[in-house]
Amino acid sequence: MPVLNKSWYSSEKGYWETPTWLFEILDSFYRFDCDVAASENNTLCKKYFSIENSCLDNIWYKINFMNPPYGSEIKSFIIKAHEEYFLRNNVTIALLPARTDTKWFHNYIYKKTEILFIKNRLKYKIDGKGEKDAPFPSMVVGWGAKKQDFIHLERLINE
Repeated sequence: MPVLNKSWYSSEKGYWETPTWLFEILDSFYRFDCDVAASENNTLCKKYFSIENSCLDNIWYKINFMNPPYGSEIKSFIIKAHEEYFLRNNVTIALLPARTDTKWFHNYIYKKTEILFIKNRLKYKIDGKGEKDAPFPSMVVGWGAKKQDFIHLERLINE
């Protein structure tokens, strides 16, 4: 029987790296200023916030990309993205697990953002290794995004 890496199926390892093809599509629309949840090894933008220089303690840039850790700390990143838009008008496009049964989804995303549910399970890497189907559905969320952009993005991402 194969050995399973439990971190792929839990919040034990919350750093699911953004698939390159997906980031390229999103960046072609938004030309991101900053990757707000990155490391030196996996940042997708020239400017980025990391664990050492946390986005949670700083004011964000005008147009941001976010793929936060998917563990219990995800809520703090979602609240910060929400605040950055509603207090400073900073746009954030986020790749998130589609957890529509959570309080953070209903309090900070539902009816407050544009949402694009991704049809198929994404293939993620962790620490630059492997490429496995995620054990959860994903969504792209946009604080400050235009509905028309998300309609077009949905065609590109889900077809």
